[in-house]
Amino acid sequence: MELFCVKPAVHYLETFHAFVEAFALSETDLILTESVIYDGVLAEEACLRAHVILKDTYDPAEPTEEAIDAILRDMEGLEVKRVVAIGGGSVIDIAKLLCVRDARPIGEIIRREREIRLDKTLVAVPTTCGTGSEVTYGGIVTMGDTGYKTAIIDPLLSASHAVLIPELLYSLSDRVFLHCSADALGHAMEAHVSRTRGNEMARAAGARAVRLITEGYAEWLLAGGSREARNRLTGRFLMASCLGGMAVNNGGAGPVHALAYPVGETYHMSHGESIYQFLTEVFLHYERTADGPPLEELRDIIRPALARAGIQAPSVFQGLEKLMNALCPARPLSACGMTEDDVEGFVENIFAAKQRLLAAGWTAFTREDAAGVYRRRLGLDQ
Repeated sequence: MELFCVKPAVHYLETFHAFVEAFALSETDLILTESVIYDGVLAEEACLRAHVILKDTYDPAEPTEEAIDAILRDMEGLEVKRVVAIGGGSVIDIAKLLCVRDARPIGEIIRREREIRLDKTLVAVPTTCGTGSEVTYGGIVTMGDTGYKTAIIDPLLSASHAVLIPELLYSLSDRVFLHCSADALGHAMEAHVSRTRGNEMARAAGARAVRLITEGYAEWLLAGGSREARNRLTGRFLMASCLGGMAVNNGGAGPVHALAYPVGETYHMSHGESIYQFLTEVFLHYERTADGPPLEELRDIIRPALARAGIQAPSVFQGLEKLMNALCPARPLSACGMTEDDVEGFVENIFAAKQRLLAAGWTAFTREDAAGVYRRRLGLDQ
């Protein structure tokens, strides 16, 4: 039984210029990135000879079947040996599929109607501290026929190299930074308590990620929430995101992610923000209904950061939410557009399409449990 696997070699470089030199980017490389990253960093590299495709000129949101097919069409005729993904989880998820030979139409690959065979290697350079996609295999694509986010998971869809560069995160807004790190925290915490895939190695990676993130939050808050302080901590958050990716890749995500997906899809909320909405509420549900050693381990990891930040609350998980809200308050779900009438539809959605995630919770997660979490986040139940 395989317990733990990390396919890419993980590198750490302080600047993008150092990366260009170390990886000798050339005309047989294709860089997939976004306009803001290209304009802010890549355009300054006068010696950059790689082909560049800007993902946001196809679709500014999360990966869609249509956008991937359009990118694949525009790649035809280019000699590409290596795809270099420089961006957040959406860019990296798309880049994994660009490495598949004869991948268009991509829907056939996602539906497993054709075998996955690679003809390019992937270098993944994250520009957020959230998804950990640089060390996971597979990704999430919104399908044209259903409108649902659909996972394609295969060890072949792994980067050869994951490169962590703190400089690339300095321009993120504080809100985006916090939401991204909440996603990494969700990966680490859910993998830690997973009933279906959780194991000691995944928990070890996840536990370190939780400690790095929560201690980082405390330091950031004590420094007045300043951008300068956050940038000093960026390398730590990048490491934590990568460790969270390792944890979720081997231990699996759970109900937090299941609950988050339909809300993000419906209200065009970033994945990180939708994870932020449900993370602590799900863990409070576990605490109330089936407390146990993995939860106590998480509380022990988080407590020192809360104490350092001077955060007091009846539960450690409530304290974690207070700490995160002190840095960036969560929007009420009602302000995002969600109403009580949405609850039943969202519950049906996740029980029809997200059973893999629901089964991986710390306890059995029922329709009533899911509805209760949604209602509490709407302020309808206490």
